[in-house]
Amino acid sequence: MFDPWSLFDFVDLFGVFVGAFSGALVARRHGYDITGLWGLALVTGLGGGIIRDLCLQVGPPLALTEPAYLPVVAVATLAGAFYGHRVDQTRVPIVVADSVALIGFAVAGSLRTINYDFGAWSTVLLGVITAVGGGVIRDVLTGDTSMIFRRGELYAFAALGASLAMVLAEAGGATRGVMVLLGFAVGLALRFGSLRFGWTSWTPR
Repeated sequence: MFDPWSLFDFVDLFGVFVGAFSGALVARRHGYDITGLWGLALVTGLGGGIIRDLCLQVGPPLALTEPAYLPVVAVATLAGAFYGHRVDQTRVPIVVADSVALIGFAVAGSLRTINYDFGAWSTVLLGVITAVGGGVIRDVLTGDTSMIFRRGELYAFAALGASLAMVLAEAGGATRGVMVLLGFAVGLALRFGSLRFGWTSWTPR
């Protein structure tokens, strides 16, 4: 059952909302109708978490068992439908929303894996999978080049940094709250640093 005071539930639903909102904004830019907005919001907001839960094999995916997830996606879809016109002039809001969702999902995926006492490498792997899964599905459906494949951009690396920071914090005995804050700080710093200062990953020549 969803617990509004649970750290994981809060972080995961935060990622779902921002991710679904970014999906709705992408749908608006492609000129989709309300069904398209709902569909892209759904796969962007829930896709990574469903893949994560299937990999963990700890029961049915939360998106299919907890009643809070679909209403959050619905609210994000309506927000994109009614307020998206205010941000349609530029890709900046989409990139910002997608980046915040990326790190939110990385933190949530890592935290859920840690809560089930999986190892460090499993935590990092599932943190990254949770972060990029929904966005990859969205980009496949729209025919866009996924951000994780765009040359030099710190996208998956930012999610990786967030997950690694949480693993190291856990190894150092940090509380769950400190782990979450550190994960967000490192991940957002890498992602927005990449966008602002042009930090890039290595591209073989």
